[in-house]
Formats: sequence, structure tokens, C-alpha cells
Amino acid sequence: MIKKETNALRFKAYRTIKEKIIFLELKPGEKIFENALAESLKVSRTPVREALLMLEHEKLVVCNDSTGFMVRRFSAKDIEEYFALRNAIEEFVITLVVEKITEEEIAALKENVSKGEKIIMGGDIRSIIRCETEFHELLYRAAKSDVLFETISGLVDKFHWFRALALSVPAAAASSLSQHEQIISFIEEKNVKGFKKLMRSHLDEARGRLIGLPGLLL
Repeated sequence: MIKKETNALRFKAYRTIKEKIIFLELKPGEKIFENALAESLKVSRTPVREALLMLEHEKLVVCNDSTGFMVRRFSAKDIEEYFALRNAIEEFVITLVVEKITEEEIAALKENVSKGEKIIMGGDIRSIIRCETEFHELLYRAAKSDVLFETISGLVDKFHWFRALALSVPAAAASSLSQHEQIISFIEEKNVKGFKKLMRSHLDEARGRLIGLPGLLL
């Protein structure tokens, strides 16, 4: 029983800190105060420290002997390589999506865009990030590839985090939503070439926004 409670507290801390990072409550380069987190979560420092070690293993935080834990920052090379990998994955996904997507899945994409329009008007960044992520998850599921999910399982959180950072730039969400509408049109037209070209542009814009964000790069 004690072990289960300990695991539950560690997982609670892990999930909470990860969400704070991904939804930009804790920003790249920001110091993480273990005592404050433990107090806010109403737990001891032990599960918080264990959660941070898990996140360090996932490369979301780093630990320095003199300053303790802080949210990871990236080199320009890191960003370029992550986006090159993301582009390769999307190239693989696009062909499968156009071939295998159902009318129900297209309807779900359209519903997501419609929901996104309302969310952007409200300006809630968490909801904007969730909606944007849902769109890409719908595309991945439409590919119907177990190998795809096996391959990207360790990258999903990074992609989610980068998406959130890119969307934090003013007007980025509206631009991204417009491109999502175009993606749906290419899918309905079964235009693989146009879809791939647009996705490259979509990712290039996101990468450019990240490179320009203050405090993100080492």
C-alpha cells in the first residue's frame, strides 16, 4: 500500500510538472523550485525530486550541480534536427492519410478547425495548444499505422512542447488554423503533392518562430 501511494505521488508530481513545461507555465531556462512545487502539490520533496529525475531522463529538464533543476533550453542544431525528423515523419504520414482516411475522420478534422476558430477568439493558450495537438493526432490516427505510433512514442511530448512554444508567438495560432483548413482541402482532393508542400511550409514557419523565441536557445 505504501509503495502504491508513493508511486501515485510521484506520478502526480511528474504529470503536473510536465504539463507546466509543455503549457509554458515553466519556460525554457527557468529554474524549478522543488520546495515550491512540493508545497503547491501538498507532497514532500521526495516525489517531486523523483519526478524531476524522470523528466531529466526524458530531456525536458536539466540539472546543474550549482543551480539545481531547470527547464531545458536547446541549441539551434537541436531545433533543426527535431524539425528535420518531424518533416520525415509527416512525409510518411501524408501518403497514408490520403490513402486511408475515412469520411468520419475528415469530419472530425473539420470539427476540430471549427472548434479552433472559437478557441482562438477566446485567447486561452492552453485550449489553443490542445486543439492544435488534437488536429495532428487525428491525422496520425488516420494513417492507421502501428509502426508510426511505436516510432514516435518517445517524441510526442517534444513535438507537443515545440508546438506550444511556436503557438505562443502572436498571430501564430490563426496562421496555423488557416493552414489546417488547407490541409483538409488537399486531403479531400487527394492531392498528396500539395499536402506535402503545405506541411513543409507549416513546419518551416513553426521552426522559424522557435528560433526567434527569446530564451529558448543556448
